[in-house]
Order: sequence, then structure tokens, then C-alpha cells
Amino acid sequence: MSLNSRAQSVLKDMFNEIDSVNIDEIKLDGVTIRAGNKLVRLEVMHEEPIQVEDEIREEYRVKLRGKLQEIKTRLTDKINDVMQMTSRVRTEAEAKERELNEKIRNTKAMPNISWAQAKAGVSVVQGPNRGEICFLIRGIYYPQFVNEKPIDPTYAKKLISPVIFFFKTSGDKIIEFSTRKPQGMAYFPHYHQQNPDCWGEFNYERRFKNIDELIKIKNDAEAVLQNVNTHSIASPNPRGLPRKSTLLRHIVTNDIRVKKIPDVKLTVDQRRRGVGDAIRVSNDDVWSTE
Repeated sequence: MSLNSRAQSVLKDMFNEIDSVNIDEIKLDGVTIRAGNKLVRLEVMHEEPIQVEDEIREEYRVKLRGKLQEIKTRLTDKINDVMQMTSRVRTEAEAKERELNEKIRNTKAMPNISWAQAKAGVSVVQGPNRGEICFLIRGIYYPQFVNEKPIDPTYAKKLISPVIFFFKTSGDKIIEFSTRKPQGMAYFPHYHQQNPDCWGEFNYERRFKNIDELIKIKNDAEAVLQNVNTHSIASPNPRGLPRKSTLLRHIVTNDIRVKKIPDVKLTVDQRRRGVGDAIRVSNDDVWSTE
């Protein structure tokens, strides 16, 4: 039974109770008279209707009907007020419940990061939109080849830069994967940066099961960025890196010089080792500062 039906049923029972009031059933048991310090009680021995009594009863009957009808009207108004208030409360409660259920559906608990994952450079933050989680994985940008031809290792070390590999996720989906600056999280400028990155033929899974799979994607992307493909370059003059024409002059053509590319060692403050640092560069090298 609905709330409105129950209210109507209760109202009907109340009206039936009111309608059961009958003035003819109201009779006096007797009369008590006080005379000085004495009380005289008169008992009814015999009733004989008189015209005046009938007139009085009829007058009271009319007045009682009016009063009972007024009580019904007030009860009806009160019941309607209660019904409207109950309906508003129920509507608000249902809206709050829907909103809460929507939040629950779109809310994902922040994942736990193991010690090993933290050492691998993983951190996690809430995304800009509800239900999104962003994973930030520290890495390095270290181009070592141009069109798969090696760059002079000594020169290549000048290009080393710290970078953040940024994953925006929703559930088990990867919405965005890009490289970002460690400071300010702006897109990291490099030769294949199109805001976000142009990954070329590098394909990565758009769904993931755990953080370790994101770390693997990051490692694969880090390796892909070791090669500058001038055939699909997005920015020939990325800020803080040598221009493409400058980079091409440092390709090694003698394989004897490229027996092994040295291990990457960043400076303590993790800055890009380029113009403005203690490293000396050739006067004919041109690095972009815009």
C-alpha cells in the first residue's frame, strides 16, 4: 500500500469516528443543586419529551454538525500538509540516494603502492574528474639514436632529462599516456611531443590489471624515446634540446666509437644537462630556448 493510500485510509477511519458522535445519545444523569452548605441531587425518574427540548437538541445538533465538519476540514488540511512534507522529504531522500549511488559507482579506492613500486618511481593522485586516477612514474628522457643511428655518447649524455610518465586512468582503462615535466606537470618538450606525445608505431595496451603493467608500459616508452625518428618528427626545435639540424651533426658514423653506450647518471638536482650548465658545448651547437 502506498503512502497516499495509507493516509486516506487513516483519514477515513477518523471521519467514521467523528460521524459516530450522536447528540441524541447525550443524556443527563441528574441535576445537583447547592443550597447553602447543602447539596441536593435530583435523579431522573421519568422522561417525557417536550417541544422546547427538541428545539434545543436540534439547535445543538446543527451546531455539532458544523463543528464536526470543521474538524474534518482541519484534519484533511493537516493530512495534506503532512503528505506534501512527506513527499518532499521522500523526493529529497531519493535524490540524495541516487547521488550517493552515482558517487559510489564512479568512486574507486586509491590503489596501494608497494615499496618496490615506490622505488620504481610510482606515485598516485586523484584525477581532475570523478572516478579518474592518475599514476605518475618517474623516468628519464635519454635520446641515444637518430633514425636508429647512434649519437655520440658523450654528446648524448648532455640530453639526459628527468621526466614524468603520466597515466590518466578510469577503472582499468588508460585514458591518456604522456610525458610531463617534473615541475608543473606541463607537457615535456621533445622531438615527438604534440601535446600529448606522438608515439608513432609504438602501441601500448589501453587496459591494465595492476601498477606493474603501467611500469612496463613506461619502460617500453622510455626505450622508444631513445630513438629520434626525423621522418615523423613533431617539433624540430623543442625547448631545452638541440635543434634537429644540430642533433644530426652528432651522429656517429664510425661504429668503433659506439661499442657500448654508457650508463645514465643524472646530476644530484636532476636538471637537464644542457646550455647553462657547467658542460661545455661547441660554438656551432644550437639549442632551442623557446
